[in-house]
Amino acid sequence: MFVVLVSAAATSVASAALNPLTTVWNEAASTPPADRQFNPGQQVGILTAAEQSAPTPAAAAAIAFATRQLGLPYIWGGNGPAKGDAGYDCSGLTMAAYASVGIDIPRTATDQYRRGPSVPLSSLRPGDLIFYGNSNFAHHVGIFVGAGAILDAPKTGTVVRLDPLAAGDLFAATRPSADH
Repeated sequence: MFVVLVSAAATSVASAALNPLTTVWNEAASTPPADRQFNPGQQVGILTAAEQSAPTPAAAAAIAFATRQLGLPYIWGGNGPAKGDAGYDCSGLTMAAYASVGIDIPRTATDQYRRGPSVPLSSLRPGDLIFYGNSNFAHHVGIFVGAGAILDAPKTGTVVRLDPLAAGDLFAATRPSADH
């Protein structure tokens, strides 16, 4: 039964991922993120589809790493259990996810944004880093997983989780690679 549900969820997510980003963007902008949650079946489908459709093996492995961190607490300045912290902050999670596949990115969201390479928001792929704030100060970063969702460590009092891609002050995206 679980396999059938996961397969059905993955099929639904795959078809949703083919819709233009503008549809997802408009939905996210019109529905406050706090009111939108992903149920466990949706989470499994979204994350499975993200790993399968990631543009590179490194992006797929970074998503898999971040997925294994789900439920760990948000800790400001946190670098995760491998570095002696119980959890992560947003940029600690993204740095650890890409470090797990041998791609070094800077520690802070602003520096991760500046490292690039830049990707148009209309061309997001699973594994891309998405940034909130502005080009002078990125106050938040998450890993885009498709279907209008990101993996992130959002704020104090929360855990690493799957959140909706919210329009708000989303301003940029990058695609980490070993070449840049």
